[in-house]
Amino acid sequence: MIDPTARCPKWLIDRMIESGGSISFYRYMDLVLNDPKNGFYSTGRLNIGKDGDFCTSPSLGNDFASLLAIQIVDWLLDLETSEIESERFSLVEIGPGEGTLSRDLIMAIHEIAPALISKIELVLVELNLGMRKRQEKVVNNLLGINYRWSNIEDLISRPVTGVVIANEVLDAFPVERLVFSDNNVFRQGLSLKKINDEYLLEFVDLKPTYKIMKFLEDASSLLKIEFPPKDICNRWVTEWHCDIPSWFENLSKILLNGSLLVVDYAMESKRYYSAMRNDGTLIAYKNQEAKSNVLHDAGLCDLTAHLCIESTVNYALSNGWKFIGETRQGQALLALGLSKFLYSLQNKNSNDLSAALNQRESLLRLVDPMGLGEFRWLAFQKENNDDLILSSRFLEEPIN
Repeated sequence: MIDPTARCPKWLIDRMIESGGSISFYRYMDLVLNDPKNGFYSTGRLNIGKDGDFCTSPSLGNDFASLLAIQIVDWLLDLETSEIESERFSLVEIGPGEGTLSRDLIMAIHEIAPALISKIELVLVELNLGMRKRQEKVVNNLLGINYRWSNIEDLISRPVTGVVIANEVLDAFPVERLVFSDNNVFRQGLSLKKINDEYLLEFVDLKPTYKIMKFLEDASSLLKIEFPPKDICNRWVTEWHCDIPSWFENLSKILLNGSLLVVDYAMESKRYYSAMRNDGTLIAYKNQEAKSNVLHDAGLCDLTAHLCIESTVNYALSNGWKFIGETRQGQALLALGLSKFLYSLQNKNSNDLSAALNQRESLLRLVDPMGLGEFRWLAFQKENNDDLILSSRFLEEPIN
């Protein structure tokens, strides 16, 4: 059945015709998010924050960065006190969004361990020019810190030692969508359907690639996952983050020693590949509203898909990373002292009551199990020194 709201914009019609009239869903997601002239990210059309398309943890204020910085400082101090030789430690943020997290982390580090500021550099890795222009307006106001923009290729040629942060990045990687129907597996694609002189987008089933079949084979053997799961309906759809393995491979080349923290939508494989989840995890976001219709407003909204925790960890391990551990964001922030932040608000005087209430609301949203608190923190370690031991305060029992 054709969805009458799945209108195809002129620029995307041209791309699809150039590809023979149909493309994979992976290609579609990549185009609508990252096309240089029309993509949601590359044009800078994305608006993050309370009045934007969606909220991220950093967009709710600087408390998220203040708490995260406690763990980052621990890791940097671990590196400093180890036998590792490095002229400077790098704080690398992949996909820095508006640039507010990078800015707030540097300011928080300055408060927690001011002596570190002269020993670190901030490196922002941003592919989309539209987003970088917005980041420059935020980060260029930082004083007393060395900072630069880079790309993965340049970092591979000149690897660093330090901490890498990927906050709400991997969920926006283009995904392959896999369709199981009538005991067959297909690669989901899109084709053009012309109705009344208007082009609409229509899902089609394509032949699976060799890489898709290899993923299914590996997932079945390594993760003990059955594809498709038992008791599925006539048509069952799921996703595969096919670019994450190479992402971990590249990051292992840019970091000599240090840690990587991934913060993102994620769930265990038994939930991810449940028979009840018959349309995957893909969601479109626009104007603070989540929609399951991922073909509506092509290029004008965000698309995200959850990570499978076990698959993500396995990809990291197979590319030279050590797994430190994982937990929900709510647990991590409580372990880093969020309750102290809440308690301090009680000491605000009456003139600050409105600001205190707003801050309290933002802090509670960070740990809300129905929202941002359900994000997963997955930490990894890269080392060329077997004696390096990195602390993991965020995995400890919550601080009262």
